Amino acid sequence: MHVRGLVAAFVRAGHFIVLAAALLNKTPWERPASLNVPLLHLPPSADIVNAVLALKAFNETLGVANSLPGELRRILYNQELGMQIKRRFESAPPDFIYERASLYGTAGVALSRELNVPLLVELNAPLAVEQSAYRATGLGELAAQAERWALLHADAVLTVSAPLRDHVVSLGVEPDRVQVVPNGVDVALFQPRPHDAGVRARWGLGNGPVLGFVGGLRPWHGVEALPTLLERLVHRYRGLRLVIAGDGPLRGELERTLKERRLTGSVVFTGWLPQEEVAELMQQFDVGLAPYSKPEHAFYFSPLKLFEYMSCGIPVVAAALGQIAEIVRDGETGLLYPPGDVDALIGACDRLLAEPALRQRLGQAAVKEVHGLYTWDQNAARVVELARSRIAARGAGR
Repeated sequence: MHVRGLVAAFVRAGHFIVLAAALLNKTPWERPASLNVPLLHLPPSADIVNAVLALKAFNETLGVANSLPGELRRILYNQELGMQIKRRFESAPPDFIYERASLYGTAGVALSRELNVPLLVELNAPLAVEQSAYRATGLGELAAQAERWALLHADAVLTVSAPLRDHVVSLGVEPDRVQVVPNGVDVALFQPRPHDAGVRARWGLGNGPVLGFVGGLRPWHGVEALPTLLERLVHRYRGLRLVIAGDGPLRGELERTLKERRLTGSVVFTGWLPQEEVAELMQQFDVGLAPYSKPEHAFYFSPLKLFEYMSCGIPVVAAALGQIAEIVRDGETGLLYPPGDVDALIGACDRLLAEPALRQRLGQAAVKEVHGLYTWDQNAARVVELARSRIAARGAGR
């Protein structure tokens, strides 16, 4: 969503973009997004695929599971990606390279050097820290070393939150090369609309109120609290539905818990949806949920769902963590609660469901806030301004 939103904003501002990507979709069932820019689809070569398959087969023989195959694919692909892009652009280089950081991602730095153009790296999370905390790594400190090297050699690093900027500076990157650019939203797509009877019928939402969650079903998203939230409120509000739009490793556990508590009739799992369908479903919500649990590390994230809920005029109930507490003003553009406090989460949702006028007031204020400060068009303008300054600095030999 971030790539699509920013690319479209660059185009609206009159810039010429070429997008290079290894994958065009998450699964074979998804149609690739339609982008009005040249697209270089550069999948891993057969040699890389075969090497990864061989390592997976080795793991299966031993009866073990680890992250090595995926890490090997990333490392090998980096080298290949840099060479492929260099061949295509060495005779007509771009003005600058904008790279979304990835684990073991070093191709941007190499390409920047080869083409002698600035590299701007967008960092959405401390990737090596996440890998170690949630997925483990089979290569020790190598992921952290690669991340630090890439950030140190970028012309500028754009972080999505102040805590993430602090993390980048702690790695040794000069503070004046690190900017904070929060995520944004496509306000033409995510905008307030009245409830749509057709959309509600499609998802079986009925005529009752809707609590909505959009995002990955992963541990740090706090989705484990959703069954208790629904259980405590379902008998207070006739026809209440909980919509869970997304997928991930915790889906099976959520489904089992909801079934054990006899709540399956009041919950809708949609799986992953195209962005356009996310927007029209979100517009049916009465409350948007961001129930993040408190992580072991600083909360670095800039949740897309937050901006999208608010842009649709949906009052938000969110954990008061990191940037969330900066974006959502408690009692003015949404309701905040202490992370991990399920009773406070339930109380905030109960209050909004019981007070339609409060929902309307918070929703209207949220729209004004997001449309004024957090759009992809504004982000694109900041990126271009930063790129021009780095181009000028290179020209001056700084």
